[in-house]
Amino acid sequence: MVFKRRIVKALCACLIILLLIPLFCISASAEVAEPPSMEEATAALLYHMESNTLVCSKAENVNLGAGSTVKVMAGLLFCEAFSDHVNDEVLITSQLIEAVPGVHGRILYIEEGDVLTVKQLLYAAICGSYNDAFYILGTYLAGSTENFLQRMNQKAQEIGATQTSFTDLTGIQSGSRTSAYDLLKIAQYAYENDLYMEICSVVSYSLSSLKISKTIYNRNALVCSIETPKYYHKYCFGMSAGSTSSDGNCVVAVAEHEGETYLCIVLGGIEDEETNVEYGYKITNRLIDWVYATYSYIEVISPETEICTVPVTVSDMTFEVNVRTDESLFAYLPAGVEIGKEITYSIRLSNTSLEAPVEPGTFVGYIAVIYEERVLGMLNLYTVEGAERSSIMSTLQTIENLFQNRAFCAGLIFFILSISAWVIIEYTVASRRKHKWDKYFSEKMDVPTDLMKSKPQNDLPKHRNR
Repeated sequence: MVFKRRIVKALCACLIILLLIPLFCISASAEVAEPPSMEEATAALLYHMESNTLVCSKAENVNLGAGSTVKVMAGLLFCEAFSDHVNDEVLITSQLIEAVPGVHGRILYIEEGDVLTVKQLLYAAICGSYNDAFYILGTYLAGSTENFLQRMNQKAQEIGATQTSFTDLTGIQSGSRTSAYDLLKIAQYAYENDLYMEICSVVSYSLSSLKISKTIYNRNALVCSIETPKYYHKYCFGMSAGSTSSDGNCVVAVAEHEGETYLCIVLGGIEDEETNVEYGYKITNRLIDWVYATYSYIEVISPETEICTVPVTVSDMTFEVNVRTDESLFAYLPAGVEIGKEITYSIRLSNTSLEAPVEPGTFVGYIAVIYEERVLGMLNLYTVEGAERSSIMSTLQTIENLFQNRAFCAGLIFFILSISAWVIIEYTVASRRKHKWDKYFSEKMDVPTDLMKSKPQNDLPKHRNR
């Protein structure tokens, strides 16, 4: 018996566990996935291009050292200016060489007397991230480094990057300032330039001139796996990445997969020399992996969704009609969001009620779908069914409307007051006449009763016949 009881208890325990498992699964799936850690960077953000959504961010408006991200603006201005002159030849003069400061970092070692095309210099600067190529192109275009810096700062203001200021062309020299949100504006602008995106996305480029014969590899380790394969991401292409001693590991990256495009920006990423980890790259990989695994298009409203009802007047058969949209609305959202909790509706009706007759599909207002205080979209609202007009209710409604009409009410009041005034005047006049009669005939005459009797026929005088 004891053995049987133990078996029964064990079976009951197993049954309880099996019943609880779905509850744990449901509660786990209902949780909205949190973004991964960005603690190893000073600022970061992830932006979804198609829906114009800032998915997650950290200190995105804090003004920080720009570091190597300066090269995005410089490269963009080069591509705008030289788009129709990529095959022009540039003679490397002493003036161009002197414009290159005593910089360190990536140097192509361009020499005086060499001849390169604008295209070769563009690939050396934007793809290879060679610092001397930036200074040579900037001086060749604007006449001096200072003149080109003025163009960079002017363009930043035009784009709306008001926290951004540039003091050099490459970010090697500290002093240039920006914010992650300003960089987002610059990156969005650069994304629209086909030449810039073509050059910053290529993995390698073969450069051959009088004094240089070299294969240039893309400095962005997210794009090119040849130099630093551990940070390569198959969805990434384009923009810029690099490190400086003053501003850390900075990344401006683009990722695209199945039609969904993201801009990822990291400023002030830690460079751990002991573990040989550049956290700007590492955080970018985290964010991109997380968002593609977590986010998807969710139908937040459909034509089958019952939105609300609207009262109907002047109908004795239908007192309200249902209201719905005529199309679906999809939003790019994280898994686990719930309608009614994280996703809410805001309804605006054109009228608080409808007067019959009402046709099916009658426009009645709008509905906005909101997530985290952000409007995901707006749709029109229409009636699902119709309502017939009642003759009796119509008459009553007409009477009610008349009494709600100020002009009618004013006229009615005037008519009532006029009749009342006429009655009062007539009553007053009649009263005065009676008063005068009573004044002059205050004593009543008593008429003898015998005079009021008719005389007999025999007593009447006889007429003589003539």
